[in-house]
Amino acid sequence: MRSPEPEKPAPGKGTPQSDGATSAAPAAPRTTYGRLGWVDAAKGLCILLVVAGHAIINLNNNGFATGIWEEINLVIGPVRMPLFFLLSGLFAAKALSESWRKFADRRIWVMLWLLVLWVPIREIWLAMIPRTTVDHSDDITAPAGLDPENWGPMVGRMLEAVQGPPSYLWFLYALALFAVLSKATRRVHPVLQILVAGVVAIYTPVLDLGWPWNDILHTYVFYLVGMYAAPWIHRVARLRSLPVILGSTAVYTAVGLRIYTTNDHFNLGLNGPVRLFLASVGIIAVISAVSALEGSPLLRPLIAVGSRTLPVFIMHIMVLATVIFVADLVLPGDPGLPLQPLILAAIVVTLCLGLHKLLTACGFEWLFRRAAWTRQWYLRQVSRSSAA
Repeated sequence: MRSPEPEKPAPGKGTPQSDGATSAAPAAPRTTYGRLGWVDAAKGLCILLVVAGHAIINLNNNGFATGIWEEINLVIGPVRMPLFFLLSGLFAAKALSESWRKFADRRIWVMLWLLVLWVPIREIWLAMIPRTTVDHSDDITAPAGLDPENWGPMVGRMLEAVQGPPSYLWFLYALALFAVLSKATRRVHPVLQILVAGVVAIYTPVLDLGWPWNDILHTYVFYLVGMYAAPWIHRVARLRSLPVILGSTAVYTAVGLRIYTTNDHFNLGLNGPVRLFLASVGIIAVISAVSALEGSPLLRPLIAVGSRTLPVFIMHIMVLATVIFVADLVLPGDPGLPLQPLILAAIVVTLCLGLHKLLTACGFEWLFRRAAWTRQWYLRQVSRSSAA
């Protein structure tokens, strides 16, 4: 099944306009697209790789063997989040033409709402899970959250996480920040924006700002590429070229293996330019491969997950910790299954989607989307400010 042809935008839509002024910078792409299976499949692959990566870390911490998957996780790591942010930017350009009020209402406040809401939920949830290992399930200590001495540090971590991105919820912070930056610089030539963001991505490791900011500054260039190069990205997807798939995969594999075999740790060889190059080649490989398989039953699970990535992103660490705790209690020892990280990742994703469905059915949809009263309050404040 081929991707649908681009739709022509309605007059006056799809082009970023300044608020009352005309910009000489090239407009964002006018082409708009409907929902595409390959995009959802690529998003589904991203979230599965993210969950599998965290599953490997948690399994190791709890005494389970992960075998070669730890090394595989390191090698495929450079492509995961850059691909996710490129896909996030793919349909974001048309929003740049909106007023700041409407733009903030749709693109910024929703992310901040989720960040403020889920930071304490995450902290409390994880604090209520006892620390165990698979070989010592009989020796269970009380959860850290039950000790009043831990409450102060917990609150401190919550406040710190809301102000910045020190946890895996950094992607919410990043999406809000990227929306602000792209809107504020919409009059700047897209090529200049991408070049500056690319330079920042290359030199970010030198700044030593910590992993959340490192990832944020590294992925902004891909968000911009997704936004401004959308027509070319869709063109690559429509090519469905086997030489492109094989060539990009071969280059990524060769460079990844070279880094792996010449460094004591894979990440030691993953400097700024190499990381940027690997991410770019990996993105081409994934987009080409999933688009070539569009319409195949093989992509249906990825599409199903990719169309609902938000609840998985938000809840998977908490669900993962809970599943491993239960496994520590019921398993007499490490089963040593060859696919343990992948099996755990599949279980966690399924539970996240099921929990999301249950919570929304019970009226808790505000856990995953901005509550209506916050939007109404915001619009009232804006109206009063405009009237004044």
